[in-house]
Amino acid sequence: MKVLSISHSAVVGGYHDRYREVVRQGGVDLTLLTPERWRQFNRTVELEKKSDPEYRIIARQPATWGLPGHGLKNVSHVYLGIAGLIAEVRPEIIELWEEPFSAVTAHTIRAARRTVPRAKLIFFSAQNIRKSYPPPFSWFEKYTYRHADFAFIMNKEAEEVVRKKGWRKGSLVLPLGVNTERFQKLSVSSLRANLGLDRFTVGFVGKLEVQKGVSDLVQAVGKLKDEVNLLIIGGGTLKKRLNDLIEELGLSERTRIVPSVPYDELPNYFNCMDALVLPSVTLPGLKEQFGRVLIEAMACEVPVIGSDSGEIPDVIGDAGLIFEEGNSDALSERITLLISNPNRVRELARKGRQRVEDKYAWSVIACQQIRVYNKLLFISPPPPSSLR
Repeated sequence: MKVLSISHSAVVGGYHDRYREVVRQGGVDLTLLTPERWRQFNRTVELEKKSDPEYRIIARQPATWGLPGHGLKNVSHVYLGIAGLIAEVRPEIIELWEEPFSAVTAHTIRAARRTVPRAKLIFFSAQNIRKSYPPPFSWFEKYTYRHADFAFIMNKEAEEVVRKKGWRKGSLVLPLGVNTERFQKLSVSSLRANLGLDRFTVGFVGKLEVQKGVSDLVQAVGKLKDEVNLLIIGGGTLKKRLNDLIEELGLSERTRIVPSVPYDELPNYFNCMDALVLPSVTLPGLKEQFGRVLIEAMACEVPVIGSDSGEIPDVIGDAGLIFEEGNSDALSERITLLISNPNRVRELARKGRQRVEDKYAWSVIACQQIRVYNKLLFISPPPPSSLR
């Protein structure tokens, strides 16, 4: 089975675990097309992984264009010469880890229908708020819905959105995954000491932007006096405002801000935390679509606390604590609950790891993908034991 997978997120080396697992489980001949560089996490990321013995990686910088003020830069790129690559690979499956309204999705599907008309085409969507896009993005979306064969959807709300917008074919809610061998409980006493984390440590990993609610986390920690260290990993437009707030609340001595950490080093920093918080807030046209850091922390047996924005409660399930978004008092109470109850901390650590192994391990995600491939190509699925 030949699969051509296209993903701008694959510039991050750690995100390749999906492809390796699909190849391992399904015996797939996989070619991955990804940019040479991409604007990710408020910074430009150069392709971190350029080869793999199990599958082929092709790096091509897409051409980008834009209309003034449309605000859709991440979906206005195309790969020039994509028809030639499709003709070379001759894939039976083309999966686009791109939104249906993206130029690259419609452009690739059009080239595929002319070059390999029998290939099955899969698009991806995480957009969990129904939006109307300006032309030409609305045209791209309609074209994708007419000509694609299947959809991988990141969350349940996004599946409802594509259905309401006209998608009538097959779909599967397929969450993000995590490498449970890389993300696990580790001994990091020296790193913790170097960071000066000598108390119960609450952590945040992500963009320092309004939607992530980091200010609410700082406010919550400020109510706990000397009981807590705060470890923030990330950068963004709110950095100065957060520094001012931290100083205003007298938290400078207890707060550590690390601007960026290579993806492969994140497990060490998660293991410096006694709890991870994702305090996202819902904004007009924007709410949390998943929260990858939640499953990464859970895999490291770090208890998680999340707001009730978007997909967060479904990702956490009963393996963490939820609070009302924007409510720093409620968040402070959840942190205090963990500080005062070590048994609850251990229970949530165990539940989090188990939930990840059952639902979010890449082996589980890859198994579901392969079943979709087989169904689209009318291949009888192998016994479940051979897919795990």
